[in-house]
Formats: sequence, structure tokens, C-alpha cells
Amino acid sequence: HTSWRRAPALISTISRISMHRVLHLGATPRRLGAALATRLTPLGRQARRPLCSLDGLDSHEQEAWRALSELGHRPAVVQGVLKALQESRLSGADLTGAVCGLIGRPEVGLDGGLEALVASIEQELAREEGRATVRFTILTPRAPSEWGAPMPESTCIEAEAFEGMSLADVATHGTGAGASVLAEMLECACSGVMACSTCHVVIDPEWFARVGKPDEDELDMLDLAFEPTDTSRLGCQVTLRPELDGLRVRIPRGAHNMMDDIPFPDR
Repeated sequence: HTSWRRAPALISTISRISMHRVLHLGATPRRLGAALATRLTPLGRQARRPLCSLDGLDSHEQEAWRALSELGHRPAVVQGVLKALQESRLSGADLTGAVCGLIGRPEVGLDGGLEALVASIEQELAREEGRATVRFTILTPRAPSEWGAPMPESTCIEAEAFEGMSLADVATHGTGAGASVLAEMLECACSGVMACSTCHVVIDPEWFARVGKPDEDELDMLDLAFEPTDTSRLGCQVTLRPELDGLRVRIPRGAHNMMDDIPFPDR
């Protein structure tokens, strides 16, 4: 990763331009966030303030901290976001404006780039914390329907990610060739809030007990999925753990996306 100091103009733009203007310019919020995330300085090199404390923060930093915390981000991630923006020489009202721009409009599912930034910070924290890497196999829709049948090599995609990431996280923010393939196959239309079934996957029956059964809320969504099975799960609810190393999941041949029928104001 290179330093955020190379991108002060880009971040300043986010803090000053409205979301509609950003979209009008043809640069989607997600692409802006992804571009900024690639400039994240490794967190281990940063001098950190004590976590879970607003001591020493000015009023603008406190406002930004609260806004990010209210979204459910843990203190280490909040600190990483603020540090990244501060390294681009943003402070005061410009800092809070940048945070608001990155947050976007979560009430209608419109992300301003925060997801990509948070994902980069989470992965950097995972490296620092020594989290295990979990490897798993993705069977494409062209794979034989029988789990015990020989699987052509072209239908088996190897992927890996840090423990604590969900399969949907890997699809949206993972790294490596396997994650790229998964991203093409899982739409994750609701951004992982379990309000759709587009991240539907089928777990190899031999692994299902270790993965665990879905709860009632997840079952409600799975009822709306494309051809659900007894071992179906939502990718956003399957969290990788060391004991799942070697997991096999199948991608269904289709997906039902109810989100296409919701009349969002900005569409």
C-alpha cells in the first residue's frame, strides 16, 4: 500500500461535492472508495490514540467518530478511517464533510465509498492481529449437480480470506483470483443486511454441520432464493473460521433479486 498523502485532492473532492454531483461526473461512489482504499497506509506504522475514548479529539473529530460508530464500526476501524483522512491533511469541517460523503445515504443503500475503505482497514487489522487465512473451494454453476461426482478443474475455484470475513465480504472486498470470481457470481444486492437472497450459496452436505444451520430470519430470505436446498445459506451469514478451512460451496444457477423491484428515489 502507498500513502494516502498521494490523494489529498481526491478525498477533498469527496468532502465538497454532493453525491449527485459525483454520480453526474461518472465516477461511482464505490469506485471512488476503492481508489482511496488502495492508498491506505499500513496501520501498524501509525501512532494510535487509545481506543474507545474521545479524549484528545477536537469537536469535528468527535462528530466524525460518533457518525462512524453509529454505523456499527468498531473503534479500531473508526480510528483507521479518521487517520487515513487526516493523512490527507483533512481537518475540521473538511474532515467531517469527507466522512459524511463517504457514508453516503445508507438508508437507501447508497454507499459513498466507506465500504471499500473499511474493508481495506479490516484486512490490514486482520494481518496485524494475526488472524488465520481460511481456504475454501467455490463450485461454479457448471459443476456437476452431484456432490460426489468428479468435478472438472474448470468448475472448481480456489479462494482464501481472513477468518471473520463472510462469503459476501469476500465477494465484495476480497483479494485474489478466487475472490474476483466469487464477485462475478454473487450480487450481494442488499450489502449484507440480510434483506435479499442474491448471495445464496449451497454448502457441501459434508460441511453443513460445521457451518451451522440458518436462523429463522435467514430461512425467511432463503424461501425467496433461487432453488433453495436443505444446505442452502446466505453468503452474508456464513462467517469464515479456522475450522472451515477446506470448505466447499456451490453457486446456484440463478438468483432472485427483489431489490430490482424496489423504487429507490435515486433510480
